[in-house]
Amino acid sequence: MAKDLRRQMDLYPSALTIHLINEYKEVTNRWHSRYALLERNDWYMLQQVLFSVERNILILLFALNKQFIQHPGFKWLEKSVNELEVKPVDFLQRLEKIHIGQLTMEGLQELEKLLEETYRLIEREYPEVDLNEVKQKSKLIRPTSNNSFN
Repeated sequence: MAKDLRRQMDLYPSALTIHLINEYKEVTNRWHSRYALLERNDWYMLQQVLFSVERNILILLFALNKQFIQHPGFKWLEKSVNELEVKPVDFLQRLEKIHIGQLTMEGLQELEKLLEETYRLIEREYPEVDLNEVKQKSKLIRPTSNNSFN
C-alpha cells in the first residue's frame, strides 16, 4: 500500500504546475517599493519583500521541474535546487549573493533578473500561461525620495 501511494505521489500532474504558476507568478505590491525601501534603509520591510519574491520564484521553479517541495521553509535548499534541471543559470549562487553582506542596488537588480528569467522559463515550457500583465507589474517602481514615508 505504501509503495502504491508513493508511486502516485511521484506523478506530478501538469494541472498542478499550471495552478502553481497562476498562484505564484505575481509579485506583491510592496515589490514596487523595493528601491524606495533600499534608499531609506528600511531593511526589515525590504527583506520581507525580497524573501516573498524569492519564495515565489522557488515555488515556480519547483513547479516547472515537476518537483514537490520537500519542506515548506525550503530546508535543504542547496541540495533541492541543485537537483532542478530547469532554472536560471547559476541560480543558487546569485540568490546567495543577494543576501551575503549588505544589500545593495546590484542585489536588487540581480533578483529582478532572476524573476525575469523565471518568467521566460515558464513561457518556454507553458506558452499557454499569459504572463504579460504580471511581467509589466513586476517592472513597476515606486518613486524614491528621502523625504517620503510611503
